[in-house]
Amino acid sequence: MRAKKYYNPKGENILDEKIFGGSPTGFVDFNRSRYRWDSNIYDLMNANTWFPSEVNTVNEKKNFELLTENEQAIYKLTFAQLSFNDSAQEEYLSDFRRLANNRLVKAVLSLQIMQEVNHSKSYAVLLDAAGNSGEVFDLYKYDAALNRKNQRIAEQFARYIEGGSAEKMLLSAMASVNLEGIYFLLGFAYIYVLGDKVPGARDMIKFIARDELNTHLPLFANIFKTIHKENKISTSTIDDIYGMIKEAVDIELEYGRYLLENYPIMGLTEDLIEKTVYNYANDRLEKIGLEPIFEQSSQTYLQKLVQKHLNMNDVRSNFFESNVSNYAKSSIDLDDF
Repeated sequence: MRAKKYYNPKGENILDEKIFGGSPTGFVDFNRSRYRWDSNIYDLMNANTWFPSEVNTVNEKKNFELLTENEQAIYKLTFAQLSFNDSAQEEYLSDFRRLANNRLVKAVLSLQIMQEVNHSKSYAVLLDAAGNSGEVFDLYKYDAALNRKNQRIAEQFARYIEGGSAEKMLLSAMASVNLEGIYFLLGFAYIYVLGDKVPGARDMIKFIARDELNTHLPLFANIFKTIHKENKISTSTIDDIYGMIKEAVDIELEYGRYLLENYPIMGLTEDLIEKTVYNYANDRLEKIGLEPIFEQSSQTYLQKLVQKHLNMNDVRSNFFESNVSNYAKSSIDLDDF
């Protein structure tokens, strides 16, 4: 293992630190940043810190048992997949952070790592309350479709994480854009469809979704655009980016169709799922500065459900302490994302 310099007084000026390549001094200076979006996103992440104990899960087991068999299956398979997403993301972020050069960007990634672990804790708290924790976390051993989705996501993460070039780092960042921007979204929507039937699950997902879509996705969209802007990225690499998002859409639709065919619940159709995933994929491409390539439709019912619960003004309460607080609404400018 090559020795690492934790202090490099001859390193480059802090304002010259790029995300890829270079020789940093070793300082994290929030008052001097090459970019604006990194400290802005950090502040928003920090302001919106929450903990699983703040969600009322007292009646989760009783509410879960009142669901139909298909609804219970959707609940379990959704949380089984979402829990993998956050577990994989936490590990990936640690690896991606080692590739990054800019120390302030690395600091933001450190905070996201903490939040991904918090999401994993929230699944444990929720599923323990529902009385099916062990079953749900072990579902990948018995459900081939769930295992296949997890495996395909893991392979996309692993493909370029060794770094070594700006192109590989860009492709690696795209894997995270796919995770935060596509692989979570149907799962969030399924729980919102169940809605008031499982208020504990719904409220826990509200906080997780807000983290992913309000800060984590903007972070990697800006990382992607910055690496693209600061380096001479080849056309073939951009072609690979399009290939990755086509693969992400295929992964998400394959699992969505599997759930729909085997565990149909009221209000969900194949057409609705396809339109939702295509719309999300087009939006993610636009957010990273690329042209959309999928068939576009008007905003779907599932998109509206997810958007409704992203409202940061609604009130949350701690059932045990009877206090009320708001998920922070910030005026922080996330640049053009």
